[in-house]
Amino acid sequence: MQELSLVFFTVLAQGTVGLFLVLACLLMANSETNRQQLLNKLLMVVLVLLGIAGAAAMTHLGQPLHAINVIFGLQHLSALSVEIMTTALFGGAVFTYVAMVHFGILAKLQKLVLAGAMGLGVLLLLAIANVYTLATVPAWNSGWTIFQFVMTAFVVGIPAAALMLRSQSATLGAFQKAYQERVDRALATLGFITLGLVLVCYPLYLFWLGQVDLPANPLGLFDYHGSLMLARLGLLFAGLGIWVIAATRGNNSAVGLAAVSTVLVLTAELCGRIFFYDLHLLPM
Repeated sequence: MQELSLVFFTVLAQGTVGLFLVLACLLMANSETNRQQLLNKLLMVVLVLLGIAGAAAMTHLGQPLHAINVIFGLQHLSALSVEIMTTALFGGAVFTYVAMVHFGILAKLQKLVLAGAMGLGVLLLLAIANVYTLATVPAWNSGWTIFQFVMTAFVVGIPAAALMLRSQSATLGAFQKAYQERVDRALATLGFITLGLVLVCYPLYLFWLGQVDLPANPLGLFDYHGSLMLARLGLLFAGLGIWVIAATRGNNSAVGLAAVSTVLVLTAELCGRIFFYDLHLLPM
């Protein structure tokens, strides 16, 4: 499909924002120096992932040199221009915070910059959703678009944060092990709530989609749609389920389990996003 690059951009960008928000919340709640140093180091992963997402988006441009037109689009608040500028501002804010911490610059302002980056992350989620809330595409023109895009941030970001923390178990050491277990259990609880919310709301979204006045059945637009939706739900349930169950039972150190969980939910969201983009092909 032509929008495959946008599928990767939106899912990776939203998941990256979710990962950042989780790590930033932990930073805000911690005053212990070693933990702060570890969390600050993990924020570099956010910059790398955001760079990969941006590279995926660039492949969608027919003429990359025309990207400068984004600035002109801000004159009339073009949704696409706002999305791109918000992405740049979010990345810039995270980079500024990481640089300030690394070089020890203006220590008293670092938390303020971190809070600003968190706000920009939320704005980025809304800006991406705004691009696709189009009156000309009835299947997209509802609050379900915002819901799906925001949920991707939580679905991907929470297990990804758990993976990042588990990968640093050796660095944390025995003294910090109890802290890591508490955080892991808290993330697993959030993951459980997120899974329940998605499993309840996704059928409601499909029911709403079936009621929209469209010239064709959106659930049967392509033969693979049925398989795609089942794969999304199956991967999501397996990905979050195995990690949540293991974490709540006290298995808080298995890096491989968290990695498999993150890959499964990321794949699930990619499947769901392919279905979402296919909907714009519905005849008017």
